[in-house]
Amino acid sequence: MINRQNYHDIKSYLDYMENIQQAEKSTLKRAWSHLRHLLEWADEKPFPRSPSITPTFPTYLVNYVSNGKKLAPSTIVKCLTQARQFYAYAKTAWQSRYKTISDTWIASLKPNRKIRSNSGMRNHKFYTLDQVMKIVEYDTDNLHLKRAKVAVAMLFCSGMRADALASLPIICVDLENNCVLQFPEMGVRTKNYKSGITYLLPIDPLLELIHKWDEMVRSFPEYCLWYSPISRDNSRLIPTTIAYYGRNSTVQKDVRMICQAAGVAYLSPHKLRHGHVMYAIQHAKTIKDLKAISANVMHSSLVVTDQIYGVLQDIDVKNFITSLEK
Repeated sequence: MINRQNYHDIKSYLDYMENIQQAEKSTLKRAWSHLRHLLEWADEKPFPRSPSITPTFPTYLVNYVSNGKKLAPSTIVKCLTQARQFYAYAKTAWQSRYKTISDTWIASLKPNRKIRSNSGMRNHKFYTLDQVMKIVEYDTDNLHLKRAKVAVAMLFCSGMRADALASLPIICVDLENNCVLQFPEMGVRTKNYKSGITYLLPIDPLLELIHKWDEMVRSFPEYCLWYSPISRDNSRLIPTTIAYYGRNSTVQKDVRMICQAAGVAYLSPHKLRHGHVMYAIQHAKTIKDLKAISANVMHSSLVVTDQIYGVLQDIDVKNFITSLEK
């Protein structure tokens, strides 16, 4: 039976995420699904007694079985990450009640090496520049496919998320300064409502395609959508200022469609953001360069960027090690 106070503590933490951290509903939903395992693990025991609960939470997750299936390694990693964040919040919010929870114990909430190596975080997939070039070079007169090519080029060059592109007004695209203004107050839907200026990678064929599209939509009022809707007969662009919630699915469909047409394996639009970061990291030479990459994708710190994208691919490791003698 779930401890009532534990449940209220979790709810308080989720309220903190929503109202203070301004987390999106999808983020809160994922956090709850991970923290639910923490509640079930503690059962009737109050969270302040967590260090004495056996088995430990990491062991519990490894052995957890539901409908004959174990938790995926990536899910275990996310559950433990969320648990560490919850306990850190609880120690601050209820210092007296959670005084038995030490920082050392919180740090112990991590997966073993086997789980980490199989979590899917080491070799995540992303679009390479070669794949993006193959898509951009695909010849077509179809307006819908042309727009899909622009989506690929813009997402790779900017590293923005699909929902930001789907809601981006024309006024926020400043190609004269090679940048995009991701300002929520101007209608751009960013993660956690973060605001920032994103600069485009200087890849000429991609920028050329982006400029041509920009010229097409500049005849519309400046608060119309840059990633413009298309008429049903596929003959013209339609000016509109309305970016309905869920329009990122349009970007997803477009990317899938152009990948199929160009003969490139489809990955989600978010993998273009991954490709942007990996391309930039591979060309970085100093810590200052890495900090610039992190700021450009609107991460709160370089640590966040490193945790998500900082794993070198096998070929990069090989090239680096074999070049040391030179």
